[in-house]
Amino acid sequence: MFLKDGEKLTGRFRNSKRPGLSERAFKKQHQIEKDGKEMKSKKWLVKVAFAIFMVLVFSFQAGAAGIKWRLQHSWGAAENHFFEHYAKIVNEMSGGEIQIKVFADGELVNVEKLCDAVGAGTLEMGHTHPDYQMGSVPVGELESAPYLFGNLKEEMAAIYRYGLGDIYKEAFEKRYRIQVLGFQADDCGALMFTKEVNSLSDMKGMNINVLDPYATFLNQLTGASSVYMGPEELYTSLSRNVIQGVEYGGAKAMFDMSLHEVTKSFLLPRHQVAYFPFYFINKKAWDKLPPQQQSILVNAVQANTVYMAAFYAEKEQEALKTMADKHGIKVTHLPEEDVKLITQKSVDWIKNDFAKRDEFCKRAADAVLKAMKDFGRIE
Repeated sequence: MFLKDGEKLTGRFRNSKRPGLSERAFKKQHQIEKDGKEMKSKKWLVKVAFAIFMVLVFSFQAGAAGIKWRLQHSWGAAENHFFEHYAKIVNEMSGGEIQIKVFADGELVNVEKLCDAVGAGTLEMGHTHPDYQMGSVPVGELESAPYLFGNLKEEMAAIYRYGLGDIYKEAFEKRYRIQVLGFQADDCGALMFTKEVNSLSDMKGMNINVLDPYATFLNQLTGASSVYMGPEELYTSLSRNVIQGVEYGGAKAMFDMSLHEVTKSFLLPRHQVAYFPFYFINKKAWDKLPPQQQSILVNAVQANTVYMAAFYAEKEQEALKTMADKHGIKVTHLPEEDVKLITQKSVDWIKNDFAKRDEFCKRAADAVLKAMKDFGRIE
């Protein structure tokens, strides 16, 4: 388009007049439109700013409230301090965002229903032993097989290096709607009796509180019968001669339950170097967590394991010495040939019974037998 001399650009190429408007009217109309656009723009910015403000407010409130969960373990209230230590670690590592309240066995649900309850979201977290759930997860029974390992390092290697922990984890997560956070070494396992016991033959005719498969082995080797009672029943049952032998952890746990008052002997070597229970969480609750908080829950298990293992290493010896020196408990030793008999029972059971139950049992059996062979426990 060409312009004549002195002619100004008009139309859509320049702020053209609308038909019928004078130059002055046009300028006024233009200013009104401009002001209207600026007003709309300001209103939009105010709305956006308000929306951002509300998001920040609600985020702050959510952060201030934090996550409040309930954790029930499968031990007595005297052991609450272990789990309160875990809760403290999580709280500190999360900057106070995750708060965990601890409950002892039976306070919210029975131990047999603990995994179901956490899976259903009835409570958010739990802590239990694989062998406590052997009825629903058969691979868990392996935890109670006696004399598999010679020391804690060997058993930790089986859990963390030979894959036993991963197999337990996979089996429990398949059976329940849970996320396993990690396994930890805790108390050992030993037997106390209402009379002096120096050999397998001394157990003949006894009724002993102990879990399978050890219960079955003792029955086959000595004819002893077995039961498994809750911790609150043990003292009375021993005092009334309902049972004559008991295993409920090691010396520390049984001393805390005052079982030394109704027993006379403590048998070495301990048939369990350490049990390996695990922490777990509801799967939906786990999936909602950001990766950082998931890592906190997992890493706190390992930190808590150091506390628990060190506590038992110190207190186990202290409790045994106190029972012997101040309460007259006789510390006896099972002959080496008897220990070998029981160990062989465990190996035969793993190969010929346990390994045939399901895929997880087969994989767990292979892992444990390889570890035992590598450590010189079996040929």
